[in-house]
Amino acid sequence: MLRSILVVALFASPLIACDSGPTPSEEAAKKASEEKKKAEDDALAKRKAEREAKDQAEKDAADALAAQIDALAVLPAEMPKDLTKACEARAKAEDDFMHKHYEGDVVTKWDAAKGTQLGFAKQSCIKVGKIEIPVCQSAAMENAPAELKKSLPDLLKRCIDKFGGGAGDQVAAGGPPPG
Repeated sequence: MLRSILVVALFASPLIACDSGPTPSEEAAKKASEEKKKAEDDALAKRKAEREAKDQAEKDAADALAAQIDALAVLPAEMPKDLTKACEARAKAEDDFMHKHYEGDVVTKWDAAKGTQLGFAKQSCIKVGKIEIPVCQSAAMENAPAELKKSLPDLLKRCIDKFGGGAGDQVAAGGPPPG
């Protein structure tokens, strides 16, 4: 029995003594794995940062557009007294806006449809009965720069929201420009 213990001890001791840690190839594999994981984490972090930067830029652009639209949605120093005339002036301002900021087929389509569109806008305007809305809309359309030409519905809606006092959707906010 003693002999058996000695034999086992003789064979086991070199194994215990030789197990001094990972071999160089195991260390290299572990290091490569860690570097790969770090590279993947870095790539993921970079994509996340790029996505967040893009989202923030889009939010900033939307906020800037909203601020620009809000700055145009104002009332003039002198307010007209006649609602019907204010609604007619609003319709004329929309026609002028379309001719000022668009050309070609868009204007041709607009001219073909404007009788109905502007007639409806005038009727809706008069029906709501709030002179501030068409006056604001006229001023906004007259003062809108070219880069806001596709924001016409937003311009009109901002005036409704700002001066409608619950009139909201009852006023024709204008559809998107044709084309």
